[in-house]
Amino acid sequence: MSLRSAKAIRELLYRLRTEGGSPGRLAGAVALGVFVGCTPFYGFHLLLCVVFARLLGLNRALAYLAAHISLPGLWPLLVFAELQAGRLLRGAGPLSVRPSDLQQLDWKQGGVDLLLGSAVVGGALAALLGLLTYWMARRRRKHPAVVALIERTAYRYLDTGLFNWEFVRGKLRYDPVYFNLLRRGFLPPEGRLLDLGCGRGIVLSLLATARELVPENLYPEDWTPPPHLALHGIETAPKAAAAGRHALGDAATLETADLRTAVLPQADVVLLLDVLHYLAAADQEDLLARVAHALPPGGLLLIRDADAAAKGRFLATRIQERFCALSRRDWGRKFHYRSAADWRELLGRLGFTVEVEPMGMGTPYGNVLLAARRGGAGEAV
Repeated sequence: MSLRSAKAIRELLYRLRTEGGSPGRLAGAVALGVFVGCTPFYGFHLLLCVVFARLLGLNRALAYLAAHISLPGLWPLLVFAELQAGRLLRGAGPLSVRPSDLQQLDWKQGGVDLLLGSAVVGGALAALLGLLTYWMARRRRKHPAVVALIERTAYRYLDTGLFNWEFVRGKLRYDPVYFNLLRRGFLPPEGRLLDLGCGRGIVLSLLATARELVPENLYPEDWTPPPHLALHGIETAPKAAAAGRHALGDAATLETADLRTAVLPQADVVLLLDVLHYLAAADQEDLLARVAHALPPGGLLLIRDADAAAKGRFLATRIQERFCALSRRDWGRKFHYRSAADWRELLGRLGFTVEVEPMGMGTPYGNVLLAARRGGAGEAV
């Protein structure tokens, strides 16, 4: 397949995935798909969903997905309910399920009953599931400026593959740390930002995109203005780093190196988001000592990691991390977690003053954000 064809396919799938994204249109797509899926026009459900969703400006992929309400496991129950509804509409008695009675049915009349009943049952299910979708979409709805930030940032990754695009989009939608960095003004207005273990460079891409959206009046008005930082990332995994470099272009510098041995450039703010628990205890302490030397007095270190004292929420974190390691076939991965108090104590020994706050809002995980400010030149690091 040529590069041009691959790009065209990605763009098509992108449009199918994102079209008709308002709560009302999402609800309409589900209602349409459910209604079509209940009709007896088997073999034509895809065509009907695509045609009517296109005419109504609804999400075609979601409509066809909803049409799968007539999956083999549900189909017999659905057809039986539709036949019963059709018979009731024309004043006939309920349908018997005894084989001897079924053999005596007029199947032409049964076809009419099925058609009538599918309109009733399909309409009821479409209304119910459409309203449920609308309620859920309204609850999850974000401010248009936030949506613009998510979509424009994620779109940077589309050319690197749909998986990367979906991954970045999902992280921005559901992980609270990214927008908290921007909204609450954690980052300094200028200087150099060093993101260690930056992965695909999501934070760097978000900051670059935020700066682009300000002149277009698409940045949230009540948020702290996006900082004008020089962006630098270091990532261990070559594939993730390559995706980040492609997405960022010349907006940031992203290098591939092992954090245990990488030379850290001087920076005004350093990020370690969900990174330290992948390192052994001694490597954690060595990396943090090198970070302290890379920061000037008053420099900021932001760490987001699990709080080992968070009980059930910490257990959820451990389960999720183990599952992710298994999905990557990283069978022997070991993790080293610390409590928030232990992190504070370690950072204090390195000359940092530390503030800790929860950073797992809206998730089941016991994550915390540690904002560590390096002490003055006379303090030990």
